[in-house]
Amino acid sequence: MPPPAWLPRVGDGYAAPYRARTTLTVKDRRLILPSGGACLAGERSCEDALSSLDTPLALEVDARLTMADLSGPLAALSLAIPGDAQACLAVVDAGGARRCVPFHPFSGDEFAAWLDADAPVGKIRVVMRSDGLEVVTDRGKIPGPDRYGPSLPPLEGRPDFAGLDAAVAKLHGRFPDETIAGLVPSGVVSVGQVARALSILCGPDAGRFDRTFLVYP
Repeated sequence: MPPPAWLPRVGDGYAAPYRARTTLTVKDRRLILPSGGACLAGERSCEDALSSLDTPLALEVDARLTMADLSGPLAALSLAIPGDAQACLAVVDAGGARRCVPFHPFSGDEFAAWLDADAPVGKIRVVMRSDGLEVVTDRGKIPGPDRYGPSLPPLEGRPDFAGLDAAVAKLHGRFPDETIAGLVPSGVVSVGQVARALSILCGPDAGRFDRTFLVYP
């Protein structure tokens, strides 16, 4: 069966091969279980249902939704992902193959704790806003054409994914022992753009960072 046309698109061969035992979706800002039931974090029935799901989990989301639409669903999804495990964001690459972008949902508090922790060393993250992409490590922001602006301003109104790919490849080489990188998008950014940025952190055939996290609004 061909993948749904509304799934996010990524570069050819980027991210990991698709694999999942359970597929979840999003509707009306709620996480939809395989049974068809909807849930949010904080609901006891939701927590019990999520804890019983077979992993690995795949999340299929319409590329046109925004990150604001995913705040509640990702908070609920985090209840079903133990420890350092990751979920799969279902995407389609440029060759038409279904792929998996591994990610772990982070709340704002979890992201702050990660920043404050002694490790990892590089603390590589990409801040994604409507005014561009800010690529940051523990040694500061990668400078852009305007020292006060983002590392990568938009190109013709769209995120500079080619520039991000080049920057992330350099950071991967600069921090060879770093295994974690994260994406911090604003609520107005589309799921399609977030998936593309996450796939770049993951790299071709998932060959860059072992773990990627996604901070939800």
